Amino acid sequence: MLDRDGRLFSDQQNMAVAKAARPIKPRLLVIDDETLHRMIICRVAAKAGYAPAGAASFDEAAKLLRETAFDCVTLDLSLGPDAGFEMLRHLCFIGSAAPIIVISGCDPATRSETVKTARSFNLNVWQAIPKPVDLAVLRYWLDRLKSDRETAAAAA
Repeated sequence: MLDRDGRLFSDQQNMAVAKAARPIKPRLLVIDDETLHRMIICRVAAKAGYAPAGAASFDEAAKLLRETAFDCVTLDLSLGPDAGFEMLRHLCFIGSAAPIIVISGCDPATRSETVKTARSFNLNVWQAIPKPVDLAVLRYWLDRLKSDRETAAAAA
């Protein structure tokens, strides 16, 4: 490969240019205490072009949120007694602007009320998806989030 002055790049330079040109995958935090659900959501996210990380508990998720800036979060409301709701409060407390997809097996009224409450905390809740998760619906929302993120990045 030639630079703009017609000189040949070294292999190290070629690798650096290739890495810089590679799009950075958005980071997704999957918070779900059920291992199988967490694995499935992570797999769907990876196929959608995300770099997923899983957390099985409030404490584990809070630790990951301290260490990494996530571009999106999926949250199971049934993390244990009130832990799903507490995670929403924690996301508010840390000032998270990451879009949130609530994934829960609780009844529709509870999901809806939780989303309303989370939005009143000024959290960016995009959608509430019932369990068992319809993988096509999950993929649709992950693709929309990624597309919006790319559009915003291109505009900046």
